[in-house]
Formats: sequence, C-alpha cells, structure tokens
Amino acid sequence: MENIVLIKHPKNWGLDESLVLRLAKKALESKNYKNNIELSIFFVGRGKAKKLNQDYRQKDYIPQVLGFPMSKEVDADGMIRLGDIVICTQKLKYEVVFQNKTLEEVLYEWLVHGVENLMKG
Repeated sequence: MENIVLIKHPKNWGLDESLVLRLAKKALESKNYKNNIELSIFFVGRGKAKKLNQDYRQKDYIPQVLGFPMSKEVDADGMIRLGDIVICTQKLKYEVVFQNKTLEEVLYEWLVHGVENLMKG
C-alpha cells in the first residue's frame, strides 16, 4: 500500500497542499519508508507552536519543527502510523527569506528533519 500523508492547516496558511504532499512523500522515501506509512503534518501559528514546545518539551521558544512519534510497528491493517510533524508556518516563511532558499528547499529540509525525529522516538 502507498504511503499516506494527512495534512491539517488553518485556512489562511498560504501554502500549496499538493507541494506539501509531494515533499512529505519524498522525505519518507529518503529514509527508506517507501510503502505502508501514515504520516500526519500539522501547520500551526507561532502561539500554538510555542505552547506545544512548552507543554511537551518544557522549552520556552517558538520551534520550527516538532515531532510526536506514534509507532514503528505494523498495525492490523498493514500500516505503520509513524506520528505527527508540527511545523510553524510563520517560521517556515521567515526561514525562506533568511536563508535565501526556496520554500520548497526549506520545507523539504524540515520534513526530512521531522521524519528523522519520528524515527528516534
């Protein structure tokens, strides 16, 4: 079965969902997750990102990427529910300008980083 990527975002997030989907699948494949993986990606604002960082990591800053691992085990339906990646949309857009890279480049780097975080969990 093909990898499944679930994307949740606010209405005014300003990104292209098809781009996120393509890059997320590419990030999974770069780590040899070619099939049977379910990954959730949440795009949040600065306030929500900071609150999650405080609540779950006891860190008092706005993170770029957070990872919440779920499982590396195969469920009854044959899927591995790897976990959730949370990305702060405003920080993503800032880094595009700050690093003088394209949105696609920065987002892909962050998605790979997120997948790596989930693999550690």
